[in-house]
Amino acid sequence: MRKISKRSAVVLGAAGAVVVAGVAYAAWTSTGSGSGSVTSTTSADSVISSTSTGTALYPGGTTTFKVQITNPNAYPVVVNGISAGSSNAVGGCAAGTVTSAVPASTPGTIAAGATGEYTLTATMSGDASDACKSQTFTLPLTATLSSNA
Repeated sequence: MRKISKRSAVVLGAAGAVVVAGVAYAAWTSTGSGSGSVTSTTSADSVISSTSTGTALYPGGTTTFKVQITNPNAYPVVVNGISAGSSNAVGGCAAGTVTSAVPASTPGTIAAGATGEYTLTATMSGDASDACKSQTFTLPLTATLSSNA
């Protein structure tokens, strides 16, 4: 049997590569087109509930109290703000006797299906009447939230 020289081996290897490339190129090719579709969810309103009432108020006094915001959505939300609150009339005590200010900041993201807790400050009016003694004051609050995009 005859021995193949290095030069012949290189030439035969290169020729073989060209033949394989030609066969691969000769295979049929195609492209595709079409479309895909997705749907979007809707938003559900969050719920604010009181988790602590703070210390008992007196005319001109302040206290901190905590509220919890529940995110029922399937996506995380950012709390952009919580409104000021003003008490309703209760037991002869005038509406607006107790107020809460807008918090300076509402940090954080609430995960999908989770809750976040925030501390607010309430103040009783300095001219609160005796009818305001031993009352529980409800402060309607509103939270503004957005998806954490």
